[in-house]
Amino acid sequence: MKKVSIASWSNLEDRKPTHALVANVDLVIIRFDDKVSVLYGRCAHRGALMADGYIQGQNIICGVHNWDYSYDTGVSEYNNAEVLHKFNGWVEDDQVWVDEEEIAA
Repeated sequence: MKKVSIASWSNLEDRKPTHALVANVDLVIIRFDDKVSVLYGRCAHRGALMADGYIQGQNIICGVHNWDYSYDTGVSEYNNAEVLHKFNGWVEDDQVWVDEEEIAA
């Protein structure tokens, strides 16, 4: 495991998508209540950055063509076959951490 900090927990706004780049992979971070979700950061439809999208209900919505994905699981509500990969992310010492090796793989 190669632990990498991708954001300061206290600086993340609740339910506001935030971009991170790890191992040349775009990620989107969503803080919701006391939890964090780290998803693959490009829409499965046309590859738009999901951090440029917005939250509606329980979904992150792509800002280009409105594709939806649950911000907790990455699974599309509209089409469950469409999924943004969810990576392991956790909060420790006011930082959001991921495993760079998991992301690179």
